[in-house]
Amino acid sequence: DEDASQAMVFDAVGRDVVEAALGGYNATLFAYGQTGSGKTYTLTGGPARYEDRGIVPRALSLIFERIAKIGADEDAKFTVEVSYAEIYMEQGYDLLATTLDERQSAARGYARASEIPLPKVRLMEDEHGCMHTMDLTTRVVSSEAEALDLLFVGDSNRAVAETPLNMASSRSHCIFTITITRRSRGADTLRRAKLNLVDLAGSERVNKSRVDGATLQEAKYINVSLHFLEQVIVALQERADGNENIHVPYRNSLMTTMLRDSLGGNCQTVMIATASADDGAFDESVSTCRFAQRVRKISNEVFMNEELDVDTLIARLKEENKRLRVELALLRRVESSENDALELELSADVLEILRANVRMYVDEDDYVLECGSSVAKIRAVQQILRDMCRSAERAGAVTGAASPPMEPSAIDQGTADAADAVHEDPNEEIFTKFCRDISRVAPMLRRKTDESKALAAEARTLARRMNELKTKINTDRGALDALKIARIIDVSATPSARELDLEVSIDDGFREHASARRRLERLRDSARDAKTTISNLRRELAAEFESSLDSSRKP
Repeated sequence: DEDASQAMVFDAVGRDVVEAALGGYNATLFAYGQTGSGKTYTLTGGPARYEDRGIVPRALSLIFERIAKIGADEDAKFTVEVSYAEIYMEQGYDLLATTLDERQSAARGYARASEIPLPKVRLMEDEHGCMHTMDLTTRVVSSEAEALDLLFVGDSNRAVAETPLNMASSRSHCIFTITITRRSRGADTLRRAKLNLVDLAGSERVNKSRVDGATLQEAKYINVSLHFLEQVIVALQERADGNENIHVPYRNSLMTTMLRDSLGGNCQTVMIATASADDGAFDESVSTCRFAQRVRKISNEVFMNEELDVDTLIARLKEENKRLRVELALLRRVESSENDALELELSADVLEILRANVRMYVDEDDYVLECGSSVAKIRAVQQILRDMCRSAERAGAVTGAASPPMEPSAIDQGTADAADAVHEDPNEEIFTKFCRDISRVAPMLRRKTDESKALAAEARTLARRMNELKTKINTDRGALDALKIARIIDVSATPSARELDLEVSIDDGFREHASARRRLERLRDSARDAKTTISNLRRELAAEFESSLDSSRKP
């Protein structure tokens, strides 16, 4: 419709791509056509009337309008960044930055700001095949006015020349990029999408425009880059028709390399074909329509750009860590106050239990002495251990003064303890013969002692196995968390085979650890029963030996 207004054009082709970018999807809109057909006017608009605003100003206005509404309704925070790149004669330039200030430019002989050379930009490819523009200025904007000011600065720096076909012909391709980042309150992820608004330089036939000099060189570079763009479109069309082995020549030109994702990647792309109504431009208009027909057959796979917000996650974890530290300090302070108040109130039953636990800790290698964080219990255990050490020292001193030391290897440990229980200076030979030939209790004591040692050895082995299981479980859980974080960053919903294997391994480890713990508890119960039985047998052996001695002394 030749009477269509700029507002109608924006509603027809521009509003959807803006809404897609606000929703987290990459979007690109580019204008293609011969020189003088209205591409720049469609995108940036005319300066005469406010109603003549183009797609780019209207897109900025809609973005900030929708940001204000979504932020208020859904409690979301948005960040908008803009950049403006120019491709002039197969070299990229940054339209929003200059390398020289006014004093430097005057010293070097540049009379106007437009003569100051612009910084060059370069492309780099990451390990995923995505292209990144290096040395390109990116400005954060907080309002529509700031963004429009940057758009005006970039337009002022563009390469424009007068040709027979256009009084102000764009001699370069320009890409105005708007990056929208959305963060929702309480979420660990963010949405980041790019909206590329591309104004391609117009194709022109040199025999018609009859340009020469620098303008001719510019026309050659423009036509060559548009030719490479058409090659890419043709290859993508053949791939869409089923030829998956076709090579897409993105690297033939800088423009197709920068627009790689927009043409055949994760992007919702819209093309505006501009045609001239002049009779002499009929062939170019047909060529433009054929190009648009090829573009229409290309199908892109689009998905939401959601990634892990590392900064927000780290800040939240630090805050949670700080809160937990405060809670732990408060709990320790309360528990310490309660323990201090009850320090002198430990009952006789509690003290007896602590003595029994300390005795088991001394006698059994695998027993773990636990008394909690109670200061009173810790001090009581220290006192019990001190009393036991002093008693052992006094007993050793008395035994050493009364008789020469005995050889432990000469008599079984269980019967030796029984001999110590009988008297301080036993007749070792008589007692050993008694235990070997006469006693009924000594064989039972030996068997029970061996059984107790076997239980202790098995308990130590089981405890070591439990520690190994705990170490393996913690290692697997760390690896699993790392894989999950990597999957969130890569926006992948399907767990990998490694994740599934780790989950199965962790479940098996927990089950084995629980089974080992139950087995260890049973071993400890059996060890305690064996300990009690050994103590009783020692007393019986001592009584039996005393009775035998008394019988031998009678006439």
